[in-house]
Amino acid sequence: MVTETAAPIRGTDAYWRQRRLAFALIQNLERAIRIRNQAPMYVGSADDPIENIGPWDRVCQLQDRARLHPLVLETLAAQKRLTLLTA
Repeated sequence: MVTETAAPIRGTDAYWRQRRLAFALIQNLERAIRIRNQAPMYVGSADDPIENIGPWDRVCQLQDRARLHPLVLETLAAQKRLTLLTA
């Protein structure tokens, strides 16, 4: 029986697979933050505005996922970009 540990051994296929997932998650988070920063606060007509919370919710979801991924945390810490998790 083979079980996968929380931290794969560096250099293995599992490690590189996790590393690719980590970088993809960081890239998605950066893209979501850019979209959120350009999104209007309200959509709809001036008579009936609707608060546009979708982009903010998406960033929060991705930040929560990133905080749970050890390689994302390791990568962002090494790059001194942990502020992405609170932006």
